[in-house]
Amino acid sequence: MSSVPLANADTQAKKAAIQLCWTQWLSMGSLGSPGGTKRAEAIIDPEALILLSLYCQDEERRLADMVAWWAGVGSRLTSLQRLRRVAKRFPGRTGTEGLELFASLAVQAGDRRWRRQASAPVPEWIRPAKGPEQPMLIESSALWPRLRAAFGVGAKADTLVFLLGLQGGWASAKVISFATGYSSVAVRQATGEMALAHLIRETTGRPAEYVAPARQWAELLELYPPSAGRGQSPQTPAWRFWSEVCAFLVGAIELAELSRVDDRLGPHVVASRARDLVEQHSRAFSFNGIPTPPPNAFPGLEMLGGLQETVRIVAGWIREAI
Repeated sequence: MSSVPLANADTQAKKAAIQLCWTQWLSMGSLGSPGGTKRAEAIIDPEALILLSLYCQDEERRLADMVAWWAGVGSRLTSLQRLRRVAKRFPGRTGTEGLELFASLAVQAGDRRWRRQASAPVPEWIRPAKGPEQPMLIESSALWPRLRAAFGVGAKADTLVFLLGLQGGWASAKVISFATGYSSVAVRQATGEMALAHLIRETTGRPAEYVAPARQWAELLELYPPSAGRGQSPQTPAWRFWSEVCAFLVGAIELAELSRVDDRLGPHVVASRARDLVEQHSRAFSFNGIPTPPPNAFPGLEMLGGLQETVRIVAGWIREAI
């Protein structure tokens, strides 16, 4: 088996993951982000960003410092319930380990509400990055924690963020549930109550679909894209299914590293796992509009190159969609 396709996929996935993390931390108000990093345009997923940053700490230790900063200033704007759900989308125990470490960092920073999950030791080298003592939720891409600050951490704020990110598009409770990680029951209750309050609109058919009046919310919240500034009309930032994309990047990295250290994995086993990985996230690729090739276009061992191609396309999409 040639190791070139997996090595290339590994390199591209790590580079894309690190770029995604730095861009989003800068837009979340951290002062520790490297200079020259552009600001995020799309809505930032706080839980996915936490888990991806902690996973990438071996490559970029300062990313763990970003998480430590957020644990100190933003743990109350982070959803434990959703962090658990997003963690399950990551391969193996990578997500769970990230959750446990974030909880330990939050407790260390003084937020005792996370103590039941704080089972991971905090490495001595992790130090909170420079940043304001209170979250500076100025960027439009920081809309998610901003609405949580306004409406509380829960299904209502998260559902509203998703609907605003559709920029006038309609969505069913099932799609909202997939995007946010909350159960369909919780989403239906949240959407029903927000529709009753006329914060969102609801169709009369079944299954019901929902929309948030994007223009009115953008004006109220003064949401201006970083690339446009206040010279243009306010606009709600776009939604991306970041949790699935982050989980896919981690899955590709994990598979490449496992194939290097485990001699028992033959090329056919690795190719099969690569196929499973791509198929697992194909729905999110479709929702995000990422033009990845179907796995059946790569029979047998060709799927090794298929994974490399998929990672290349996803990495390119991240650069444009972030």
